[in-house]
Amino acid sequence: MHRVPLFAGVMALCGLLAACSDHSDNHDITIVHSGGRITVINSTVTGLSRGRLHLGNGDVAVRTDGAPDAIISANGDLQIDQHPVAVDDAQRSLLKSYYSNAMLILADGIATGKAGAALGEEAAKSVVTRLASGDPDKIQQDIDAKTKPLKEAALKICADLGNVKNSQDQLAATLPAFKPYGDIISGSDVDDCKKSDD
Repeated sequence: MHRVPLFAGVMALCGLLAACSDHSDNHDITIVHSGGRITVINSTVTGLSRGRLHLGNGDVAVRTDGAPDAIISANGDLQIDQHPVAVDDAQRSLLKSYYSNAMLILADGIATGKAGAALGEEAAKSVVTRLASGDPDKIQQDIDAKTKPLKEAALKICADLGNVKNSQDQLAATLPAFKPYGDIISGSDVDDCKKSDD
């Protein structure tokens, strides 16, 4: 049995992920991973329970309905509705953790895109080689063996998301101004991210 339709799906996925190549500083990317829910487009993380994160301009913008944007900077500064919020050292440390883990979602998304592009190239080689050698039944086996790095790269995004959630939960518990943003990422978002289509 030939599994060329699956190959076509893999190639489509890799085409989407190839937008992450180093040809541009504009990170317009879509991350498709095992859970299928969390997506990063134009550096905006969507598919979360109650909001979204925008990763750009050196800041993380936390957005949810019914509340103004919360802007977190690399040094742990917090602005809500363009007004600075006073934070203590422990809160600043949590804000820095939130920021760095949110930015890792973007970095690991780019790495996932590169792994996807590499998978596309390797899958194309496998198809040509296996068809030319008269062994098309091994195409699926070849592709399955080569998807491991892509899955591992995608799971890093899930770990980053879990780390952002941990910071989010602690901030919501210790910083009253952050409470409206305390349920943007849910435990089910993290769990769904880790689910595999195996």
